[in-house]
Amino acid sequence: MKKCLLPTHFNTLKYYIRFLPFLSMKYSYPFLLILLLFSLQTKAQRDYAANVEIVRDSFGVPHIFGKTDADVAYGLGWATCEDDFETLQWSLLAGKHLMARWKGKDGAIIDYAVQLMRVKDFVDTHYNDISPEVREYIEAMVLSVNKYATLHPEEVIVKKAFPATGKDVVASYMLSYALLSGIDGPLRRIADGKQPVVDMKQAGKGSNTFAANSKFTKDGNTYLDINSHQPLEGPLSWYEAHLCSEEGLNIVGGTFHGGVTIFHGVNENLGWAHTVNEVQLVDVFQLEMHPKKKNYYMVDGKALKLETGKAKLEVNLSKKGKFILPVWKKTWYSIYGPTMVTKQGTFAIRLGALQTCKTIEQYFRMNKAKNFTEWRGALDTMAAAMMTFAYADRFDTIYCLSNGLVPQRAEGYDWKTTVPGNTEKTLWNKFYPVKDLPQVLNPSCGYIFNTNNSAFEVTCKEDNPKPENFNPNMGYKLTKTNRSRRFYEMVKNYNKIDWNDFLKIKYDIKYPEHDISMPFRKLNLGDFLELSESDYPEIANLISEIKKWDRTTNAKDTVASFFLKALWGLYEETGNPEIEKKCLEDAKYRHDLYAKHIAKAKEELIRDFGKLNVPYGELFVHERGGIEMPVSGGPDQWCAKYPQPYKNGKFRAWIGESYICLVKFTKNGPEIHTVSPYGASNKPSSKHYTDQMKLYTNNQTKPMPLSKDYWYKHAENIYHPK
Repeated sequence: MKKCLLPTHFNTLKYYIRFLPFLSMKYSYPFLLILLLFSLQTKAQRDYAANVEIVRDSFGVPHIFGKTDADVAYGLGWATCEDDFETLQWSLLAGKHLMARWKGKDGAIIDYAVQLMRVKDFVDTHYNDISPEVREYIEAMVLSVNKYATLHPEEVIVKKAFPATGKDVVASYMLSYALLSGIDGPLRRIADGKQPVVDMKQAGKGSNTFAANSKFTKDGNTYLDINSHQPLEGPLSWYEAHLCSEEGLNIVGGTFHGGVTIFHGVNENLGWAHTVNEVQLVDVFQLEMHPKKKNYYMVDGKALKLETGKAKLEVNLSKKGKFILPVWKKTWYSIYGPTMVTKQGTFAIRLGALQTCKTIEQYFRMNKAKNFTEWRGALDTMAAAMMTFAYADRFDTIYCLSNGLVPQRAEGYDWKTTVPGNTEKTLWNKFYPVKDLPQVLNPSCGYIFNTNNSAFEVTCKEDNPKPENFNPNMGYKLTKTNRSRRFYEMVKNYNKIDWNDFLKIKYDIKYPEHDISMPFRKLNLGDFLELSESDYPEIANLISEIKKWDRTTNAKDTVASFFLKALWGLYEETGNPEIEKKCLEDAKYRHDLYAKHIAKAKEELIRDFGKLNVPYGELFVHERGGIEMPVSGGPDQWCAKYPQPYKNGKFRAWIGESYICLVKFTKNGPEIHTVSPYGASNKPSSKHYTDQMKLYTNNQTKPMPLSKDYWYKHAENIYHPK
């Protein structure tokens, strides 16, 4: 691999050096310098486009083939722009703190947070921590994006965003992981004048993964379910791509629009999935301000000065973006991290995601790994701030890790709430190495799984990590989800599974028999399903129907519609913390609230549909561009769909199974099956805007082999980027 610029054009230099004896000493050194600079410039302007081909299959998915890894990165950037340049620009605008130029006041909040966190400053200082090889890879992708922006100025949202740089992409990765780590919760609470307790992400939406090796599969192959639950559209939706170079890169999977590598997917030897894990990654410190000196705070008896700065917010106040109001907001920074000065006190926030910019490097190494040793070695980069990793390979290896930049916190403090910011005892600077995090390798039962549940329930009970073996200050939660409960119900029915059994588990649409939790709330829905008819005679017949319900969300089921309508009303009302608290404390109040929303659901179904018995797939649809298809699956089920109000009393799916990749590792290589919710393109004019919807709603997939020859034979279009 080319790890520096000079060797690539060494032969070119040798050619011109032959003429140096004919030049005087006065001119030879400047001439040599000019040649060297020319060589470096030529490398920077390498014609990546000529060395990469984009092969579009019948569903429009880009298969990108190049000589070098950097060529492929160029092709990935170009293909992403063709399919959804608007969404790609989200990450660039956020990283360059230009969101306010697009989204006005709402964007200004993001721009202020990015500058408060000093993301750009960190990247400017640490960009060279990334290896030259990976920097070239990143910058090749950026070159294609800049080229596309030049050729399609009408699609550019904010002209000032271009030309973009590799640093902008790295900054966007840092910002994304900071948000995923949960920094938005404390920032929001501090800004709202509330107690800034640690606000870890609630389980529920999340993702699924399941892997099994020969100990649990009838055919002896290894299975992997990559099944993220993200928004189906927007900056957190998935983009499917196949990357293949002559330098050993050959992987298919999901990345975000503007991503440089595959985030989770499968190559010729191995694959992995992600789920959002429940571990505390963010800490909040309350500073002790100096009683007399303004902007000074006390640490171990010493007065330290807050670093101050100004965040520039360029706020768009007009629809066409012609009136930009520059606003300057003060920022603060302490030894603990980004700091906010409020009437309630001065608070600082610290998290690992703001202390590394090598995330792309780690994923690049994972993309190219040939075996578990190489893939696991990439994790020691410790640049992915969070996520559960579920791994499987063709060598019969399965592995589950609850990953994170977990701080080594001092004993004697309650880290679940605000801790003192007046002593370096609380100022952590080290993270637990990967080997010390909860993980399972090749369990005796032959399967691993995760559904955003506890890191201590990821396999058969006898092989699970034990909570008592880990420091409580690590902040791992003992979370259960409906999906984790349901998994254990399903898996106990099998000694071994075949591929059809694997698919039954993956597409399951039933809630667990016991302890149904309400997604995103602390309420248990067990008594919702067991209300007394005699206590609520006006809806007694409906309560009876709910009790008979088999807890599945089949598209034809009518009780499931009733359940979803009532659940939506409950979700909205219990979003008020006081109401949720009262529900938890007072069973009568809780039951009355349940009954209220059952009655309300009845009224709304009759009002909107003219009948009470509405099929679930008529109420809940998968929709895009006016096309509606019936949905099966519901909130916090294995076949997960989450509703948002649509029209005429209907719901549409907006979060759920946002990218599905099912893999069987055989002796002849991986058999890969994938599907996206809508299609490869987010442009309404494209025929690939909706062409995977039918597959998606019917629980079907498309084959996705890694063979270059296969895709050239089955290509719909083959071309070089312009």
